[in-house]
Amino acid sequence: MTKEQLVVRLAEALKQNGFEAYKFEAKEIVDSVCKEVLSFSEVTSEQVRLVEKRLEQRLKNEPLQYILGEWDFMGHTFRVGEGVLIPRPETEILCEYILSKIDGIASPVIFDLCSGSGCIGISIKKERPDARLILVEKSEKALSYLRANSKNICRGNEPEIISGDILVLDEFKNLPEADVIVSNPPYIKCNDIPTLQKEVQCEPKMALAGGEDGLLFYRYLVSAWSEKLKKDGFMAFECGEDQS
Repeated sequence: MTKEQLVVRLAEALKQNGFEAYKFEAKEIVDSVCKEVLSFSEVTSEQVRLVEKRLEQRLKNEPLQYILGEWDFMGHTFRVGEGVLIPRPETEILCEYILSKIDGIASPVIFDLCSGSGCIGISIKKERPDARLILVEKSEKALSYLRANSKNICRGNEPEIISGDILVLDEFKNLPEADVIVSNPPYIKCNDIPTLQKEVQCEPKMALAGGEDGLLFYRYLVSAWSEKLKKDGFMAFECGEDQS
């Protein structure tokens, strides 16, 4: 079987099971196993077995990004997997906004709270290597991805990483004042989580659940973390489309 035939086979299976982006997903899954194989070259039986295993995972609605083990964000490849929120393209808007706002600030101090994979803070650090980036994350699983992504992408100019709960400001008394506090916090209403897509429900509840009305973290960030801002500093958040 050639690599091209294997892609077609997977695409058909995904299509029959209702996956809209079946062609894209089939190619991504096959490429993740057969990276070095040319399109019309033969694949090995072991490669076919691995591809079929990943197809089984996808048919059980495991997120494609978890199956692949990585995902691109702002031109960088981030490691992802069970226990960490998947980077999404709309979050790139938040990064671009911050980069535009700090364009005239020399060596800005930036906190990225609820860092997860680190896609926001690390992407900013790559564009502004002079910035002092402090990334804060509570989840031990997410921290493992955060540390790996920081090392792999920043390569010697890594941001600072702190394990802590951002809802307890007393844990961060020794932090300096920040020019920017950025966060993509949990913002899904707790009662809405069971109604989310099955793939999203595979992501950590800690990274999704934002309290009864989804605004728990925003209230605390604004009321408590404001004291950590410099006089002309600002906060920037991602939020749900009905929350702004």
